[in-house]
Amino acid sequence: MNERPRKKRNFRSVSIYWLLPNILTISGFVSGLTALRFAMDGRWAGVIVLISVAAVFDALDGRTARRLQTSSAFGAALDSLSDMVVFGVVPALCLYIWALQGAGTIAWWATLFYAVSIALRLARFDSELTDPPEYAKNYFTGIPAPASGFLVLLPIVIDLQFQLEIVQEARWVSAWLVLVGAGAVSSLPTFAGKRMKLPVSSVLPVLATIGLLGAAVVTEPWLTYMVVVLTYTLSLPLSTLQFIRQRRHHEKDIG
Repeated sequence: MNERPRKKRNFRSVSIYWLLPNILTISGFVSGLTALRFAMDGRWAGVIVLISVAAVFDALDGRTARRLQTSSAFGAALDSLSDMVVFGVVPALCLYIWALQGAGTIAWWATLFYAVSIALRLARFDSELTDPPEYAKNYFTGIPAPASGFLVLLPIVIDLQFQLEIVQEARWVSAWLVLVGAGAVSSLPTFAGKRMKLPVSSVLPVLATIGLLGAAVVTEPWLTYMVVVLTYTLSLPLSTLQFIRQRRHHEKDIG
């Protein structure tokens, strides 16, 4: 009896360079989910630390993919799904567990509003033009998901630093969720920093500032967190003014 010749299987291989950005994304995803576990245990300092770690992974994965030239539709989809959970669902549920569980239906609506806003913001980001006008390339539309996550957790950080009961009141926490969610889905132009270039003379001062910031994170983490959030908040009207000015110059040049 003649045996049929066996077909050789062709095994596809994947480069470790392709895996690395996705490993970073998954690491951020796991950090975010673990933050939710910490929230259920009432370990609020751990929540802030883990969301911050997730933000670092989120900042690295895209840059790593571009540097290694391993960007893919799979990686982009995975990154968006991770951002939705880590900076949308997890912060909203953390605030709900922290201050809103017994506050009724409106508090839950505020929680949902923030989470849905982050989903819509990410969907808009994924569908934006790949080649926007030159003046718009250094701006996001609306507050990015990681920045929104940092902003929305601010009441917990204030409580960790100052133990103020007012920041845990349901009406203020609900209003804060809605405000940050509205900023995420707004058309507010915000600095992206992708194409920011520094003059050579500013390199050493910038490095020194980063060193001081690192020391501040170790010695006074909650105050540093608040300063960073305040600085970012103050940059929002500045980015809008700068965007309008650059758009007018662009329209004048093409007109």
